[in-house]
Amino acid sequence: MASEKLVLAVIRAARPTFRNQNDKIAFAVHSSFLTSGYVLTATGPQALSDNAFSDPSNDEVSVDHWNELNDEYAFVYANPEKGSEKVLVKCLVMNDKLLVHAFTQGSSEPLSLEIDVGDYAGEDGVSNYSQQFKNLDKLVKKIDGDILSKLDGSAKASSSSRSSETSNRTRQEIPDPVAGFGEPGGPPTQ
Repeated sequence: MASEKLVLAVIRAARPTFRNQNDKIAFAVHSSFLTSGYVLTATGPQALSDNAFSDPSNDEVSVDHWNELNDEYAFVYANPEKGSEKVLVKCLVMNDKLLVHAFTQGSSEPLSLEIDVGDYAGEDGVSNYSQQFKNLDKLVKKIDGDILSKLDGSAKASSSSRSSETSNRTRQEIPDPVAGFGEPGGPPTQ
């Protein structure tokens, strides 16, 4: 689970250069994924290529070119705990909002989040990264609640539904006891 301190530590370690307020929020989204155990496998134009999901490599890449595109950001992550499953995260700037969509490999519906950039982007031109954000704790909780926990929960939900189906099937295979058998007044037991 991502936390404000971990996200800020990743931002400080990466020392990104922010061109604008949207860059700050997109990088906070990226940092939230890293602190939740995801590994960056593509970013920028490479993350938007047709083979971003099909590339078998789960090698970590640098964050270079992450803000190379205008008004959009793209990241592809692998989660080592889930094998080779990849997640494409696209962030699109729309007026004063950053729209975040996360697609898992093979899913038909993205997870989505709408972020009001002004609520979370702090001062420009300061060297202290903590001053470049405001309400970072709320932002991290929002990313975690609306995207990360749902990505992590999708595996748990499918495995719990599988075990529920198995349990139901097992119950169906066990025949009900014969009425009166072994009960007082039932057939004699020997």
